[in-house]
Amino acid sequence: MSKNGNGTGSVYYDKSKKRYYAAITTPAGQRKKKSFITKTEATTWKNAQLTDINRGVFVEPTNITVGAWALTWLTTYKKGAVKQRTYERYKQLIAHLASIADIKLQELQPAQVQQLYKELPLSACTVNKVHKILKELYTKAHILDMVLKNIMLAVVSPTFEKKEIEIFSPEEIEIILQTCFSNKRLSKYYPIILLGATTGMRIGEILGLRWCDVLFSTSEVYIRKSLQDSREIGLFLETPKTKAGIRKISITEDVIAELRKLKKAVPAINIKQEQLCFVTRNNTPIAPHNAERVWKSIITAAGIPYRNFHVLRHTHATQLLAEGVPIIEVSRRLGHARVSHTLELYGHAIPNYDKKISDKVKLLYSVPK
Repeated sequence: MSKNGNGTGSVYYDKSKKRYYAAITTPAGQRKKKSFITKTEATTWKNAQLTDINRGVFVEPTNITVGAWALTWLTTYKKGAVKQRTYERYKQLIAHLASIADIKLQELQPAQVQQLYKELPLSACTVNKVHKILKELYTKAHILDMVLKNIMLAVVSPTFEKKEIEIFSPEEIEIILQTCFSNKRLSKYYPIILLGATTGMRIGEILGLRWCDVLFSTSEVYIRKSLQDSREIGLFLETPKTKAGIRKISITEDVIAELRKLKKAVPAINIKQEQLCFVTRNNTPIAPHNAERVWKSIITAAGIPYRNFHVLRHTHATQLLAEGVPIIEVSRRLGHARVSHTLELYGHAIPNYDKKISDKVKLLYSVPK
């Protein structure tokens, strides 16, 4: 062994293994060593470690694995900080890291991550979400000095083409509403479908609507809650994801009339009127997945190609924009946190005013003739 003074590390040769070893003592008192083929490589590594220690950027070695850190990150930084459904989606995405879960956090290489993406039997969109989770994991680990560098900066993000949004034609909406209204078995769901078609509300927002949220005097609904279905805790009411999601929106007289009829049929309403507007025969909440099943029955009965309930929201937004409603007003009605998000989704529906603009420009300038 080549012995050095305290804090300077050592380099030695192991005859039995025919390898050079470099060793240092970390600031926390741990002994860290690594093997090399040549003495020069060993010395270079040792000196690099000591330089990091002296500069205060040395990362203590840890045996924590990718899987263990993922669970710690999830329970420490996400549980309680995000909505329940978002938390559950994170858990599902982390499960896709199984093949790299046992690799040490400090030893995972970018190439291994790229290989993981190739092997996952998932859509490109879902793989992209896995990538985002891994990026968050390593960004937090780097901030906490658990890894020397963020390897995810060297990983190429999976690309995918976003699907174009689907919409219903005005004729299809009319057929859907008429079918639901006239069908004895499905007619009780007519107010839900009408509300979805005329407001663009999400299914959870509609099913989470309470009588105290219906403002009959001003023909508005106050969206403050959303009914969600969790695998872990069942049905529950939660506030919208963002402040913009809490909003008042105007509703048509047709919707008001349907809600008045519905309220009159309720046996008893408490003083605070916090009872849900839409319930089952047993006076229990209608689960969103059950509402989607009913929706499928309505579409089938109407003889229209299936598109999920959320397409009513897309249809409402595009119709408003096509009629010239300012995009900022459409964004507020939908409860989007950013107008840019509304523009990205529905910008194609905004009428082309370019010719009209050029005509107006002519009025602004006097061109010599």
